[in-house]
Amino acid sequence: MIGVDIKHDGALAWGWWMRIAGRPNVGAVIVDENGREWRNMRDALWAGRLGMSLDNPVIVNEGLELLLAMLASRSRGIVPPVENSIAIFNGDARFYRVWTYWLVSTGLVELTGSLRAPFDATVSAEGASVIRMLVATRSPELAAVPIGKEALKLFGQQGSATECDRDRFDAAEAALRRFPFAMVREDRFEQHLIAMLHRDVEDPIPMARTIWSLACPDAASRDRLHRWMHDRVDRWSRWGEIVASEGPHSFTQHLLALIVVGETIPKPGPGQQQAGSQLALPHRS
Repeated sequence: MIGVDIKHDGALAWGWWMRIAGRPNVGAVIVDENGREWRNMRDALWAGRLGMSLDNPVIVNEGLELLLAMLASRSRGIVPPVENSIAIFNGDARFYRVWTYWLVSTGLVELTGSLRAPFDATVSAEGASVIRMLVATRSPELAAVPIGKEALKLFGQQGSATECDRDRFDAAEAALRRFPFAMVREDRFEQHLIAMLHRDVEDPIPMARTIWSLACPDAASRDRLHRWMHDRVDRWSRWGEIVASEGPHSFTQHLLALIVVGETIPKPGPGQQQAGSQLALPHRS
């Protein structure tokens, strides 16, 4: 594991000791003390320090947001206070207990003095560093969303009641009101559509409006394209900027170019669910 032999300073963001190196055809990478290379600091923490898998960026970033919320709930003034830890899990005491014991085992929280119960553990110096790094590397779409339940609400399962759709995007929820762009599925006028919604918070009445849409031949192909899009949710702000500055046709051409160069739209096998998180926010360095 990386970082275990480092003398951590809670005033510095986790990973301060690593270095950045350039690689041909790859670009900048982060190199840890063991010489291993990472795409970004979040991957280094999740896989290199915590030993987790990087197979699904949606799960990685959901896990890191949950880790941030748990650490922040035990911090003392590093970030604004968040909910009580168990509230983050919607009252699921078993899930909360497992996370609490795991967190102690990582060393990101610690038992000090006479405190011997894992539920009394406070953030260690390394945990404080992790908070600072995770806050600094949150996606721009999450930057304005409070740490804790409000942010975790944005991680829903596609096809479920928690998925972000037009009604939810248009609802007066504080977190979603700050979300500038969203790709949603719609069925209108007997057409299976994907629409890009935009809410300008500077408008006198910041209502969501459609700024781009694409009709698909059937619901299945529309859902596959939508899954491909929400796996790249970190690009939504850029896509929205293309529509706003260059027009919807330019974005359609840009989208086709991405697909042509090899970013294949997945086709699920028999019985395979369209799993994923509509508003999970993969981080790109």
